[in-house]
Amino acid sequence: MTQNPDSNRDRLGALCRLLSDHGVDAYLVPSADTHLNEYPVAYQRRRQAISGFSGSAGEVLITPEESHLFVDSRYYLQAEQEVDATRFRVHKVGLEGAYTLLTWLTELERQRGTLRVGFDPFVVTMDAHASYRGALKAADSALVPIHANLVDEVWMDRPAMPAQPIYALPDNVTGRSPSGKLIEIRQQMAQQQADLLILTKLDEIAWVTNLRGSDVAYNPVFESYLIIDGEQATCFAQVMPSSDVQAALAPAIVFQPYATYAEAVAQQTQAGNVTVWLDASATTMGTRLLLPEAARVIETRNPVVLAKSTKNDVEIASSRNAHLHAAAAKIRSLARLDRMLTARQPVSEHAYATMLHEEYSSEEGFRDLSFTTIAAAGVNGAIVHYSEASPDVLLGDSELFLVDSGAQVLGGTTDDTRTVSTGTPTERQRQLFTLVLRGHIRLAMQKFPEGTSGAALDALARSVLWNAGLDFGHGTGHGVGAFLNVHEGPQRLSPGGDEPLRPGMIVSNEPGYYEEGWGGIRIENLYVVATDDDMPPHPSGKRWLRLDPLTLIPFDHRLIDLAPLTGDEQAWLRQYHAQVWDTVSPLLSGDDREWLQHACSDL
Repeated sequence: MTQNPDSNRDRLGALCRLLSDHGVDAYLVPSADTHLNEYPVAYQRRRQAISGFSGSAGEVLITPEESHLFVDSRYYLQAEQEVDATRFRVHKVGLEGAYTLLTWLTELERQRGTLRVGFDPFVVTMDAHASYRGALKAADSALVPIHANLVDEVWMDRPAMPAQPIYALPDNVTGRSPSGKLIEIRQQMAQQQADLLILTKLDEIAWVTNLRGSDVAYNPVFESYLIIDGEQATCFAQVMPSSDVQAALAPAIVFQPYATYAEAVAQQTQAGNVTVWLDASATTMGTRLLLPEAARVIETRNPVVLAKSTKNDVEIASSRNAHLHAAAAKIRSLARLDRMLTARQPVSEHAYATMLHEEYSSEEGFRDLSFTTIAAAGVNGAIVHYSEASPDVLLGDSELFLVDSGAQVLGGTTDDTRTVSTGTPTERQRQLFTLVLRGHIRLAMQKFPEGTSGAALDALARSVLWNAGLDFGHGTGHGVGAFLNVHEGPQRLSPGGDEPLRPGMIVSNEPGYYEEGWGGIRIENLYVVATDDDMPPHPSGKRWLRLDPLTLIPFDHRLIDLAPLTGDEQAWLRQYHAQVWDTVSPLLSGDDREWLQHACSDL
């Protein structure tokens, strides 16, 4: 929820007065928290507390003269709506001539001659620190670590730290024990000659330990650090697991209080001749600064990243089960919505989001949403990450309604988007929807060899839109965890996605079209990368891969113009709808089952 603008203004003024006390000209406030969460723990939503901007990405630079917010195209409209333009200059990264944070640091230094930028080292990654430092060219310029976060100093009504219980996942949804995972991790540590591996990202720690929590909204993780040495793993947690959980994990994993983490790192590295593995993209400078200068540091990607993103057979089966339950819930909500609109009952964005949550909650294994439901009616659909479904915005007649939602169902994480019509669609709505749908289908149909990057697949989904002179400003797809974070790396389908896709990775496929003042269209399914044994042998012996659908929800047939679709595209669409019916219909009854039958056959 957006902070009161007066509170943001008061905090900003107080923070500016602190800069001179610390000998800095500017102060950096990134979106991430101590564990680099995309969705920070409530008591660490510092960027929102100081600026009012609630988007999941975007960085703030505070200076006494003028403060700055840097956002990408997903948040252009949201930033304009949430930020006080008299106090913040919004930089729309990606537009011609717009500054990034890095180029603005260079420009600000040029204007001033030198620039000293304060930052909290526990919220800035090692990689980001190197980039910021590289943007400062003058010898007397510097990044100045300030260990007491300055936003915390002025945030008088800061929420309390979380104190939620930690629980263990059963083996039948994880497929691998923590001890088995640690054996493989240590094998890779030995190859790198690493004495210690330190993990600070919460989804990585949750995956290794097979434990989950609820410290971060919508992400089943718990605040902690994990230090792995040659014999033992020590987890430093804000809340201790139950004695039964600790006993089940001992002696492979032991637990210590969260507050003792820094001291433990210092003790285990004080000899100076220790080799420590820190993933530079996933570890903060705060941890790096705990190490002695003599320590050897390995800064490559840690071994958990690929192991976590490449799901095993049990994780995939658990994900399929989660998607089945999520699909049944969302189909029931869409069927109810259609009945209400047909009866001319008023429905607000918030009312629908509430109705959808009720349907999700009724499914076996449901634990939480996987993110705040986006229920965007009409023009609000142009805001890519529209997050506050309004009780005052009623769905109009014959407009587009974009619903991006997901659930955490024991063992799996779901994320899907359906754009539906609230009546009889216009020709332009059908034309644009069909373009986006063709982009989605083109990617979903594609077979590709091992080693194919996300960038190559991203272009496939855009090609139909490109040929119509259109585009969208976000990536085509992101990775998704197994009962973990809804956004997961390293896999991503985007122009900069250089990671090859591997069997077992889960990715989204979500092309879109957005027009300010008109609305938006997004069509999203999750797919698991699988091998395709029906293809002829690849000339170089590589395996062929394909995308196997996890999401099973029909597309709105009222918005589809079949004429532009090729024969193969039409065949894929009908086969997909047949799969939806065969798989999900046994979970439905009465009017809901009848609605699905029409939705899957009226093409």
